[in-house]
Amino acid sequence: MATKSPDASSATSPLSPEQEQQWREKGYAIVPNLLESDIVKGTTEKMAEIFKDDLGRDFGSFGRCEFPTNSIIDKIILHPNIIEAVSQLLRTPHVVLTQSEGWSKAGHEYEGSQENKDQRFHMDYGNNTWLHPTPWHEPENVAMIVYLADTEETEGGTAVCPREGDDDELYQPPYINMPGQAGHWEFYNDRAHAEAYFERVDPEVAAFRRKLYEREIIPTYKPGDVLFYRYDIWHRGTPVKVGQRRSVINLAFTKRECFWHLTWNRAWTQGNYYGDNERTLIGLSPRQRAVIGIPEPGHPYWNATKIRNFAARYPGIDVTPYMEMLKEQ
Repeated sequence: MATKSPDASSATSPLSPEQEQQWREKGYAIVPNLLESDIVKGTTEKMAEIFKDDLGRDFGSFGRCEFPTNSIIDKIILHPNIIEAVSQLLRTPHVVLTQSEGWSKAGHEYEGSQENKDQRFHMDYGNNTWLHPTPWHEPENVAMIVYLADTEETEGGTAVCPREGDDDELYQPPYINMPGQAGHWEFYNDRAHAEAYFERVDPEVAAFRRKLYEREIIPTYKPGDVLFYRYDIWHRGTPVKVGQRRSVINLAFTKRECFWHLTWNRAWTQGNYYGDNERTLIGLSPRQRAVIGIPEPGHPYWNATKIRNFAARYPGIDVTPYMEMLKEQ
């Protein structure tokens, strides 16, 4: 019997046709006004609290901003508009969360081969799957960066090299002209070290990569802007102004059946047992729960016994949508 998804059938399309087309053709789209201003403001304040004593040099939060945070940050991670935008881009309601992380990148003067201050151009597929990306017009996942800062003030906006059609010389697979790929390229995070390395060991790759920088654009991002991108677009982090911080939430989703795109974080359930995660789960909609691995109403997994046991594990949870879909089968 086919799986029904009542939440998805009534969903609107959060992205305009132009935004969707830009993501499909250019590899990225910047979408404002997708999130409520009070959620953006509250998340910004929470991030400032979390990172107040953090130097902000390395990527991530060391678990502090991974889902579930059991705080207002979760309202961004599983925001209905974000989930529906992903479904719109991937053309399926069946999507799952594979990355959830926060980062408050601070401006500093440190230099080093693995610094995140001024990143080299790269694609994100390298540490999210064992495989090479699928052909361009068959996307399997959506990555995004939710901005909580005004980069006109902080700088540090994500730079992108937009794809320019099917014949673009910079987007001809295989995508291996980057540090850490091709089985033998050494890995350098820092732009200067990475490009000096390629100039030394492979002038042809170095020439290819110079074209990426020649074509890069660094958009200005405002609080609440969401950069939707892909694992197969060339992009990089740029320096934050010394004395400033640029806070973001990094997210990624994939089609449910694409198990080869791995969860970047630890398991979402690892912090269970203490009540906070359980209360967060109870407050989610069936659509939001499906994104973190709970079968949606109407999925063949469910029967009356399993629904009763689910309700027993989470007292107070509304299992009505699951029961109603069961009656219709």
